[in-house]
Amino acid sequence: MKKLNLASMLFIILAVAGCYMPIKGRVIDAETQQPIEGAVVMVEWTKQHGFIDHWTESYKVVEVVSDKEGRVKIKGCYSPFVAPPHVTVYKKGYVAWNDEAIFQGRARTDFKWGDYEFKLVQFKPEYSYDQHIFFIKMSIRSSLNFESKQIIEKAIDWEEELAIEEQRRLRNK
Repeated sequence: MKKLNLASMLFIILAVAGCYMPIKGRVIDAETQQPIEGAVVMVEWTKQHGFIDHWTESYKVVEVVSDKEGRVKIKGCYSPFVAPPHVTVYKKGYVAWNDEAIFQGRARTDFKWGDYEFKLVQFKPEYSYDQHIFFIKMSIRSSLNFESKQIIEKAIDWEEELAIEEQRRLRNK
């Protein structure tokens, strides 16, 4: 009987370890505190394979767009085999928000999975589109499961064109 209880408890612990409850959040302008409608929130769960020669694979991608109150709801992921999710928020005219890093800054340490207020900073003229696109592509892990990231990829198209123009101008100087 004790062996059965121990096995059951171990199974429950392992199962819950990879369970990520739904997230409810709100996207707002960091300065005005006003809601931002139409922001893309992309969440991706990944899993690791191998030990010595290991690689990462996309497990699940969810993209949602904030409503007029800036609200978003994202279903969780229930698998004991996935890593904690990566979250990226993007809206034209704003700096992309990422759960791990801050654009032109340091590592992000304030994100907690659950209810969260995503504060987007307006994109300033002195920022580089080229650097911002690089930041976004790294944030969304664009090389993994590209076909499941269509909403955010489409949203950044305009900025990629500006980044290319910026690179061209710098080369011609």
